[in-house]
Amino acid sequence: MDLNERKRKILQAVIDEYIDSAEPVGSRAISKIEGLGLSSATIRNEMADLEEMGYLIQPHTSAGRVPSDEGYRFYVNSLMSRYRIGMEAIENLHIELENRVNQLDKLIKKAGTIAAALTDYTAFVTTPEQSLSKINKIDVVDLSGDRTLIIVVTQDGIVRNRILRLSLGTENSAKLAYILTTKLSGLSGNEIDFDKIKEIEAVIRSNMTLLPSVLVNILNFVYETISDLSSQEIYIDNAQSMLKFPEYKDVSKAREILGFLENKQNLEKLIVAGSEDSDISVVIGDENGVEPLKNCSLVTTEYSLGDKIKGKIGIIGPKRMDYAKVFASLDLISNHLDRILNLYRGSDG
Repeated sequence: MDLNERKRKILQAVIDEYIDSAEPVGSRAISKIEGLGLSSATIRNEMADLEEMGYLIQPHTSAGRVPSDEGYRFYVNSLMSRYRIGMEAIENLHIELENRVNQLDKLIKKAGTIAAALTDYTAFVTTPEQSLSKINKIDVVDLSGDRTLIIVVTQDGIVRNRILRLSLGTENSAKLAYILTTKLSGLSGNEIDFDKIKEIEAVIRSNMTLLPSVLVNILNFVYETISDLSSQEIYIDNAQSMLKFPEYKDVSKAREILGFLENKQNLEKLIVAGSEDSDISVVIGDENGVEPLKNCSLVTTEYSLGDKIKGKIGIIGPKRMDYAKVFASLDLISNHLDRILNLYRGSDG
């Protein structure tokens, strides 16, 4: 059975109505749509055909229809109308993202907050894949008591820091910072191997007087801090929005999905599953293979920092989410983020 133009219009109307109401949609509601020009009887027959074809589901015998996962997929791929974001929202986005911050991580996190605000769904954003991120400088700061702060700053503005329980003093801290920056600047984390650490050890021994145990602690600590650059952070915003949707009015379901979203490993698996070679990836319902999210959809897109370093920004919401609005919002944010991050990278900020 072909999905002719009339069936396509009715399917689009049913899904649009269900997105707004969260209630099963009957033929009478569709017949009232201006411009459709079809009787309730005709619409009822077409909806029965759409159900037989797998695009609609009838939850109860006397109820209207709701979209199936296949119906949502066809809607996203072929029927969805273009959504226009208002100029006020666009201007606010300009202001929020272009208010420069002194750490890349904070800028990325802010983009996730904006995505949540624009769509009113749960948003997530990952920091860029940093295995190729090159070191700009390393600072060593002597703190009060027996503590020393080691700060690694990459050329892309990523900042990682750790506190070492050791007192070096101001002079030794400055010397150590100079040696580490000189030897490691311009290298990525995966270029700093055991031989490079041994080379640094020899330079430190010839320029500073430190106990062997102290030197070993410092070198191990520096290596761990640099290795930490390869980790990818995931920030999530507006997770509590799930609670307002009828799909999660059941307390046990709400608890299950919030528990899932609080687990970083769950999110990492989910984000990998949502990867596609396209501008925007959509995973609908059972496609994600995760039981707590069988009534949810995941929409993701990438932003880039240079040619190779990428991160993701996405939305998690009910299957009946406003896909057109989500697509437009993520496209707008990722394009702004690309531009700002690459300007950021090209400057000395």
